[in-house]
Amino acid sequence: MRQINVLIVDDSELDRYILKRQLKELGVESVIEKDDGSTALEFLNDYDKNRALYPNEFPPVIIFLDINMPKVNGFDFLEKFAKMRTRNELASIVVSMYSSSEKKEDKERASEFDFVQGFIVKGELTREFLEQRIQSLR
Repeated sequence: MRQINVLIVDDSELDRYILKRQLKELGVESVIEKDDGSTALEFLNDYDKNRALYPNEFPPVIIFLDINMPKVNGFDFLEKFAKMRTRNELASIVVSMYSSSEKKEDKERASEFDFVQGFIVKGELTREFLEQRIQSLR
């Protein structure tokens, strides 16, 4: 069975904690957290260094990405990450939006990126939905 490595990008420590706890309960072993889009991009961009530091955890299989963050928000992250994905090592990473936004425009904008596979509204996240999402990646 494939190990699922997760990167959570969210400026809310509480939201990161809740999601990380739910993922751990589902058997996800590796969860790395970043508190904004800029630190997440730096983390992903330094492939060789992080592959050495986290040999079994990098690169992530899935990124759970918040939209509303300071510095680099979720949509800015998606635009920059789309260019970074051309590297073979990052091309298989999928993104699932993890946001409090229920706006139709946000969901449509996120779906314009072919590597975005899901839009989770934080208050509507269920264990069953998350379990299905993780199982689909194994």
